[in-house]
Amino acid sequence: MAALGRTFLLVLAIAFLAGAWQARHPPPGGSVPFRTATLERTRHTRPAPELVSVRTARRATYDRVLFTFRGAMPGYRVGYVATVRDEADRPLALRGDTHLVVAFTPALAHRPDGAPTFQGGTITTDYPELRQVRFAGDFEGRVTFGVGVARRGGFRVTELTGPNRVAIDVQG
Repeated sequence: MAALGRTFLLVLAIAFLAGAWQARHPPPGGSVPFRTATLERTRHTRPAPELVSVRTARRATYDRVLFTFRGAMPGYRVGYVATVRDEADRPLALRGDTHLVVAFTPALAHRPDGAPTFQGGTITTDYPELRQVRFAGDFEGRVTFGVGVARRGGFRVTELTGPNRVAIDVQG
């Protein structure tokens, strides 16, 4: 009977630790709902995080854009717009029938000498929903991208750590 009690306590402890680990390390996308309304997360971090990479990926039920940062997690604003504009307020041409604007604040995409902190400015895909990601500007602590998508479907924003990343998932 004592062995049964110890076994029960051991199983209970393992379940507790597994639950605690999952709470701190949610799966990519986790239980964050898809939405069509603009999403904003404000942060006031100093120094401003540096964008170090932008990648895309195709998943079973959605397409992903992954922004990786050096330093703290930036604030962001993600939402559908009629036209994405660059830092000079010119319309940014994008593939796809509708567009998301993704703006990180505070954030930098250049070093003090003006050299970029990440490679590439445009990613074009043949994914079902995600058509194109284009760099739109880096001005006064704000880094902006345009995301061209096939249609106005749901999107979600997930924050990932180790390193700090912001994932934008687009669903049809």
